[in-house]
Amino acid sequence: MYKTLLTSILVLFMSTIYYSQNINLDEYEIYLGDTLISKQDFMEHNKALSEEQAKILQFKPITDGLKKAYYLNGKLSSSGKMENLKENGIWEYWHPNGQKARKGEFINGKPNGQHEYWYQNGNPRAIGNWKNGVYEGKWEIYNEDGTQKIIKSYENGKEVLEKKSE
Repeated sequence: MYKTLLTSILVLFMSTIYYSQNINLDEYEIYLGDTLISKQDFMEHNKALSEEQAKILQFKPITDGLKKAYYLNGKLSSSGKMENLKENGIWEYWHPNGQKARKGEFINGKPNGQHEYWYQNGNPRAIGNWKNGVYEGKWEIYNEDGTQKIIKSYENGKEVLEKKSE
């Protein structure tokens, strides 16, 4: 009971510090010891941190270099290179269950070129193109069970209707 109360107080204290200092997480990486943690996973599950984890929690300014971020469950969340403090090059992302979620290139933090997406069950979710952070060109979108494929086309991030020839 004492540990639970202490952990709750510590997490509340960390949250208070975070919000009172108005930390912009776009400028920081979150570490548990030497392990880089997925920001999204941290935001969703930070209340479940153990007392030991709360003690070694650190917010550090983003740095360039090869990065591997992990979920709080220990599984790999993302892998890629930071350059000029933004995602650059090929990045890969995984679901919390270990299945691949996404793969594609980023330039200055914006998706570019072909990206592939998968559902948590491993089935394809979508394959499509990006240009400077917006949808561009053909996108193939699949149902989770893989039974249906929808094809859409985009120009400058806006869906365009295919013209039917008569």
